[in-house]
Amino acid sequence: MNKVEERVFILESYLYTMSYTHCRQSFFEKFIILKMNITRAIEEINERTLRKVVRNMVKRVDKCT
Repeated sequence: MNKVEERVFILESYLYTMSYTHCRQSFFEKFIILKMNITRAIEEINERTLRKVVRNMVKRVDKCT
């Protein structure tokens, strides 16, 4: 999501409800939670990749000994 899309959403949401509170809550639900989920997914992928690299290194070390 880019900043323009976020700003358009904020404006549309506010104009639709005329409520700052509702606008803020809708923004949080649509963009912030989505960003948090994306961040978690990336962290999980990085963790899995790191585990694979470590396993491969351990296997290589075991072969050398």
